[in-house]
Parts: sequence; structure tokens; C-alpha cells
Amino acid sequence: MRTFLFSIVLLFFISSVISTVPAHETPTTPATLPAKRTKGGHGRRRRNAAKFFGFVRVNRTMYLHSETELAKEFMHAHNWVRKEYKLPALEWSETLANFAKKYLQERYEDCKLVHSSANYGENMFWGKKLHWTPSDAVYYWYKEKDSFDFNTLKCAPPPKLCEHFTQIVWRDSSHVGCALQHCKNVGTGMLIACEYDPPGNFVNENPLVHTT
Repeated sequence: MRTFLFSIVLLFFISSVISTVPAHETPTTPATLPAKRTKGGHGRRRRNAAKFFGFVRVNRTMYLHSETELAKEFMHAHNWVRKEYKLPALEWSETLANFAKKYLQERYEDCKLVHSSANYGENMFWGKKLHWTPSDAVYYWYKEKDSFDFNTLKCAPPPKLCEHFTQIVWRDSSHVGCALQHCKNVGTGMLIACEYDPPGNFVNENPLVHTT
């Protein structure tokens, strides 16, 4: 009988200790863990840029094997941006695309983000990993708009860059051609280049206004 009563008392004591947790204490392990972030050459969070632009691929990597699909994706993203600013759509130029392709071949060994000396407007993108797409490049160029002031025609605060964005929306540019290349050494990444004609980014000119 004594053993039975002792067991009941002990069980009651243990239950009281377990259920009594101070209200101000917080768990050492959160209920939900933060989502992982995938970063690229720019150190930003990577998002589904194709979905953002409303572009549907035939398959995930078709743009790597078909120049037609590559051109479609670049054109769709560029003209989505231009439509946002009520600008005329760009037309695809094989001449510009071939120039971009040839120039990236020159960078095949070193994979350096260095501009060519052509008289075209030129946007370039480097990614450490090989998963970056045409939509990704245009999306990050487009996001530079957040730093561009259309009243002062300046990019702020330094050292922000806006020239990729202003080239995309440069009203007088009418043609674009682009190329994408994985570099020789997989560890050095990949490059994307887009060429624009006529070129934009003239000092103190509004990119949205036609130059007479």
C-alpha cells in the first residue's frame, strides 16, 4: 500500500515539473527554418525570372541547344521590359547575335567580364554557376531600375549601376542580339552578352525620350 501511494505522489510530482514551463522562455530550435537562398555572380537571391516575365520554355534547357529558343527567351524578356515603359519592341538581329557569340568565344579561356570594343551598346552578365538563363540576365539588368532616378537621370546611391537597365529601355535602340556561353573551365562560370543597335546610354539624355 505504501509503495502504491509513493508511486502516485512521485508521478504527480514528475507531471507537474514537465508541464510547468515559464511563459517567457523561447524554444532553442525554431518551429520553421528559413528557406535556403541560391546566389549567383551578383550575390543576390535568385528567383524564377522566366516565370516573372511570363515565359514558358519548351523544356528547362532547350535554350542551350537551340539558337531559336535562345533568341525567343531573350526577346521575350527584353520586350516585356520595354512594354512596361510603353516603348517600341526590339527586333532580333542575327548580325548582333553573331557578334556577341564571336566575342564570348574570345572570352572562352579566361571567362572575364570585360566589354568588347564594338560600337554597339553592350550588356554583359557573369555567373559563377552554370544555371543562369537569358531571363535571369535580363531580370537583373531590369532590377537596376530601382536605383535609377528619371528626374535627375542619375543612378544612386554609388556604387550602384543602372546602365544595363537604361540600355534595355533606350528608346532609340531598335535591334538586339545576344549569346550565352559556358566557359572552358567549369569552375570559372559562364557569360552572357547582348548587343544593341543603335547604342544607348548617352550622358544626360533621358532613355525614354526619342532623340531628334
